[in-house]
Amino acid sequence: MDGNVFANGSDLEIVEISPTEWRVSAQGVAEETPAAILGFIRQVGAFFEVMSLDRWRERTYFSSFTRAAETLAQGMRARMNEPVIA
Repeated sequence: MDGNVFANGSDLEIVEISPTEWRVSAQGVAEETPAAILGFIRQVGAFFEVMSLDRWRERTYFSSFTRAAETLAQGMRARMNEPVIA
């Protein structure tokens, strides 16, 4: 991941914050809005550790960066489909 910002499909904006760490946000949501941040990906050896903000105590590991990012996108899609309780 050598770019500062790149899009993964139309769902995610991924910003490199260090050579081994990335912030993953919902594309199209104001960047300064905390709700836009979905989580973080960190490279640990040959694996990619995902920390989702909706499950911040839980870490999951993937062998590919693409799969790690897609996991955060799936969480975003699930939250978008949840019913709103007034």
